[in-house]
Amino acid sequence: MRKHCSILTSRMIFITAGLLVLVLSGACAETAVDPVPRDADWWIERNAAVNARVKEGNVDLLMIGDSITHGWESGGAAEWEKHYARRNAVNMGFSGDQTQHVLWRLANGHLDGISPKLAVIMIGTNNFKNHSAEEIAGGVKAIVAKLRATLPEMKVLLLAIFPRGDVAVEYQAKLKEASELFSTAEEDPMVEFLDINSAFLDQQGKLTEAVMPDFLHPNEYGYSLWAHAVEPTIARLMGEDGWSELFTGASLVGWQQVGGEKETWGVEDGHLYTDGEGGGWLSTTRTFNDFELELEFNVPAGGNSGVFVRTPREGNPAYAGLEIQVLDDAAPEYAELKPWQFCGSVYSLLPPAQRVSKPAGEWQKMYIRYDDFKIQVKLNDQEIVNGDISEFKDKAPDHPGVLREEGFIGLQNHGSRLDYRNIKLRELPE
Repeated sequence: MRKHCSILTSRMIFITAGLLVLVLSGACAETAVDPVPRDADWWIERNAAVNARVKEGNVDLLMIGDSITHGWESGGAAEWEKHYARRNAVNMGFSGDQTQHVLWRLANGHLDGISPKLAVIMIGTNNFKNHSAEEIAGGVKAIVAKLRATLPEMKVLLLAIFPRGDVAVEYQAKLKEASELFSTAEEDPMVEFLDINSAFLDQQGKLTEAVMPDFLHPNEYGYSLWAHAVEPTIARLMGEDGWSELFTGASLVGWQQVGGEKETWGVEDGHLYTDGEGGGWLSTTRTFNDFELELEFNVPAGGNSGVFVRTPREGNPAYAGLEIQVLDDAAPEYAELKPWQFCGSVYSLLPPAQRVSKPAGEWQKMYIRYDDFKIQVKLNDQEIVNGDISEFKDKAPDHPGVLREEGFIGLQNHGSRLDYRNIKLRELPE
């Protein structure tokens, strides 16, 4: 039999047996899967407030979690207003909550009488001391099961437990293991697992105070990273047809330089640019699999760059993933180009069916659709590539990107000035 302490039972013992409750409470540990409320006044008041909001109806999005989710009301307030207020979202984040507390809330009013389109869950970090990785994963899965049983038409986006650096390494490893264990909840077609933890880490894979000052709770910048990373997926799961901005036009939020001896990427006049040799390539902070991508580029005379898709952070991104060529292929120095090197080609694999590049110095529009292994490229509104990358499996030893089903999107620094703007993405249904 699993041990279980309810707040009600503890209070009754306190009334009838005085200090004896302290002995009993200390000897009885909460499990991660048995619903338990908390008795703090603020928690009871917040629970009542959330239930009152739910009773008002008009709820399309649930954000479920602990203090990190609760923080959408403080450090994340601006991003909440931008992304979630318009979606009739309800913040169900309670500071300090563990999985068992969330389960109690879901069974006691949070889900009554509503029919949201989507729930986003990020929970489990506060279970790190009292529960094993398996128990934490079990608690998270129990939350998913409760949501699926109560609201079967609602989709669920289950996030990996965010990285933290305020606890011992063994606890960090436990939380990572728990995420790996509950990621299998995505076997349900209504549930998707998404790990956006790389969005919070620097190029060396470290969590810094610039994102989480206490190495646990995101600051305003950290919430912008979170919102940016999940936006395309939330839009898809909520059935929205619109595109999500990969580049805000104001900052490099959602992007990170990989490699290079110096920083060469920046933002100027609403567009991304890279200038000079010695810089690395620019990568999104999360990975994508099936998508449509739109962007505009401006390449100077003799300029050279590329758009990477489904590429890892390791290795040559043009071959570890795929590269869609971007360059001034009319320049004299490129007179000996092979067809698969022309602008818009899938580098080393698929040449463009026609040459539709504009002169150097003009803004040009590129569209890329990568669905399973079918790839389509349009340049200046003209289809120039429509092929099947699976036909190139024999090239995998030298070009392993032909086998990749997921990876980062990136922009290449090839030593010349290059400008990009209006970078948008739409995830395709699985």
